Amino acid sequence: MSMYCLVWKYKLSSNQAKFEEEYGRNGGWFKLFESCEDYLGSDLLKSSDGKTFIVVDKWMSKADYQDFLDENKAEYDQLNEKSKALYDEEEQMGEFDLLQ
Repeated sequence: MSMYCLVWKYKLSSNQAKFEEEYGRNGGWFKLFESCEDYLGSDLLKSSDGKTFIVVDKWMSKADYQDFLDENKAEYDQLNEKSKALYDEEEQMGEFDLLQ
C-alpha cells in the first residue's frame, strides 16, 4: 500500500510564528483538510535558521486529493490567497508515493 504525498517548500523573511500557526497541526490548512476522511495529516518541518519550511501533506491517494480539491475549490483558493502574505516564496517540490 502506498500513500500520496505533496511536498511544498516555503521561504520566509518574517512571519515565522504566524506561518507555523497557519500551517501547523491546528492551523487553517489542517482544519480545511481534516473534513476529508482520506486526508492522513501533514508534517511541518523547519530549517535550523527558521527561514525555510517544508510541508508534507499526506492523502490516501492522488484521486482522493483531487476529489477533495474539486469539492472544496472555493475554500481552498480563499485560504491560499490569505496564506500568501505569510511567506516570500512557495515551491511545490513534487508529488510522491510513500512506500510501506
